[in-house]
Amino acid sequence: MIKFFRKIRQNLLMENKTGRYFKYAIGEIILVVIGILIALSINNWNEESKDRDKLLNIYSLIYNDIEDDIKELQKNVEFYNEKKSVFEKVVHDSITPDLLDQGLSSLISNSPRTLLNKKGVSQLRQLQENDTLTFYLNDIYEFMDTRLLPLEISISNEVIDHKKYVRDNHEWYPEWINNTITRDVGSKELHDYFLTNPTYRNRVVFVYDQVYNSYVRSLNALIKGLTTFKEEIGEILKKEND
Repeated sequence: MIKFFRKIRQNLLMENKTGRYFKYAIGEIILVVIGILIALSINNWNEESKDRDKLLNIYSLIYNDIEDDIKELQKNVEFYNEKKSVFEKVVHDSITPDLLDQGLSSLISNSPRTLLNKKGVSQLRQLQENDTLTFYLNDIYEFMDTRLLPLEISISNEVIDHKKYVRDNHEWYPEWINNTITRDVGSKELHDYFLTNPTYRNRVVFVYDQVYNSYVRSLNALIKGLTTFKEEIGEILKKEND
C-alpha cells in the first residue's frame, strides 16, 4: 500500500502536476491521520473493555463478600437477640432465680467478633473508581472498620475483664467457667453472685448499653445497607450477562 501511494506521488511530480500533487499529499495525510485515530479508538476500546471486565470481576467478588458479611452480621444480631429478655430483666432489677435457667450467669461470658471479607473492596479501591456505588461501598466498609469493630473490641474487653475479676476474687471460678449454670447446677455462693451482687449487675447494665443502644442498632443498619448494595451489584452483573 505504501509503495502504491509513493508511485502515485512520483507520477504526479514527473508529469509536473504540482497542484494535484499537493492536493493528493494533503489527502494522504488526512487518510493517515484517520487511520491513526481509528487505531487509537480501537486500542482505547480494548483497554476500556479490559477495565470493564476487571471491574465486573471485582463486583462479582464483592457480591460474594457482602453475602458472607451479611450472614455473619445477622448471626451476631441473633446472638444478642436471644439474650435480650434476660439482659432487660437485670437492667430493670427484676432478677429472679429462674433466670439462672435462662443464661443469667453467661450474659457477659462471651461475645462475637466479626471478620470482614474485604478483598473485593480493597481491589475496587485500587482501581480508584469515582462512581457513586464505589464511594458508598468504601464508606460502609470504612464505617465497619473504624466504628463497628472497635465497639466489638470494647464489649469483648469488658467480657474478659469480668472473667479476670471472677478468677481473682471468687473460689468458684473453675465451677462457673466449666459448667452451664442453672438453678440445679452451681454452688450457693456462685448463685448468690449472679442473683444479688451489684458488681455483676453493673457490668451487665454497662454491656447492655453498648450492645443494644449502639452495637445491635449499627448491625441492623449495616445489614440493610449491605443488602441494598448486594442487590444493586447483582443487577449490574445480571445486565452484563444477559
